[in-house]
Amino acid sequence: MSLPKGWAGEQGIEAGSTVHLYSRDDRLLVSKGEYDGERSAVTVEANGREPEDLARSVSAAYIAGCEEVRVEGVLNSRQRRAVRDAVTGLVGIEVHEESENHIVARTMLDVGDLSPEQTLVQMKLTALSMHESAVTAVVEGDADMGRRVARQDDDVDRLFGLICREFQRSLVNVGVPMRDDGLTKFEYYTAARQLERVADHAEKIAGVAERAGAAPPEEVGERFEELGDRSRNLVGRAVDGLVEGDEDLGLVVVDSEGLVEDAEALDRELYGMETDDGYLFGTVLDSIVRTSEYGVNVAEAGMQAGMRKGF
Repeated sequence: MSLPKGWAGEQGIEAGSTVHLYSRDDRLLVSKGEYDGERSAVTVEANGREPEDLARSVSAAYIAGCEEVRVEGVLNSRQRRAVRDAVTGLVGIEVHEESENHIVARTMLDVGDLSPEQTLVQMKLTALSMHESAVTAVVEGDADMGRRVARQDDDVDRLFGLICREFQRSLVNVGVPMRDDGLTKFEYYTAARQLERVADHAEKIAGVAERAGAAPPEEVGERFEELGDRSRNLVGRAVDGLVEGDEDLGLVVVDSEGLVEDAEALDRELYGMETDDGYLFGTVLDSIVRTSEYGVNVAEAGMQAGMRKGF
């Protein structure tokens, strides 16, 4: 076969060299090396590392696509706990062996076989459920409900890590397809990133329920609920439109503008009330507006995907 001479020289390919071909959508990729699906592994040195730093390294190796993560060094109890907690917070990987001087975690299933669409839909359901419960906790002044909402954020982070991992693998391994169910892994990653932020703001709203001295005035609470419903509706429509391709995503952008105007009007009223918890209630409004903006980001990604696919 014929290859561009300049490119072939840069890759160390010459006449008689063996190359490997991979089908990628409507293209044919050429690689000097062969992707053989072998387990990728990384070793993390534990000596002198803070537990939080170790945990971040384990999570980063997982997201980068490593199937075996070996932590080596004399591990104290805090380091061990941090590594185990990090592994527990990830999908499809478990501690395989452990000794005084090392911990080895390995993937126990092929996460590439999991449907990114189903993962994204589960993220949407969990994040929006958290958001609804968080707003309710503020309106009812229910600190216990707020604490329960905050604990769910780990579930969303776990699903987000799964989508991140597959996106990263698609960038470095030609054997990993770039598309799933008509969408690229980047489009799934973009939407998942926005949903992860929705969950973060749900956690932030839930924190107000714990910190506020009392529930907001009844009229304010009703408007919180109405604005919260509208923001979640925008996010849900945007994700559904991205995945299914049958939603007028431009309307999501238009409806978000109306929500922002109504939220700003309520924020001015809160400022005039001079309540003890006015600042905290203002942060609830800010998070509701941010949630709608994340829906707009997903909608824009969906419109771009629609242009690419021609619908």
